[in-house]
Parts: sequence; C-alpha cells; structure tokens
Amino acid sequence: MIELVLVFCLISDGNACIERRPTLDPAAGPMACLTEAQPIAAAYLAEHPKYRLSTWRCKVSNRPERAA
Repeated sequence: MIELVLVFCLISDGNACIERRPTLDPAAGPMACLTEAQPIAAAYLAEHPKYRLSTWRCKVSNRPERAA
C-alpha cells in the first residue's frame, strides 16, 4: 500500500511542524499518490493559511489494513 506523507510547518515558526497522512485509495499505486499529493496539500493549506508545506513523500506503508 502506498501512503502520502505531508509535513506542514507554521510560517511564523519553522520548527513547529505537523505530519498528515491523508487516506488514499488502498488500490492506489505510486502514480496516483504523486498526482493526488498537490491537490490534497493545496486543500489543507487553503483551510490552514498559517502553515506552509515543508515536505512531502509517497512511501510504501507496512501498516496492516483495518478490517471493515
């Protein structure tokens, strides 16, 4: 499973950062992660104007999927 990891930092304090891991479609591959990253980050920044995007990455997740 591919996981999107976004790190946002306060504009006023670059050391005050938070990590967000939005849920992607479990069947999404690396390309889907890459194409979804920008709109997801932009939506977060629109709702949280005091933050800036510091870094992001797509990674293979070893987390077990939860049973439905």
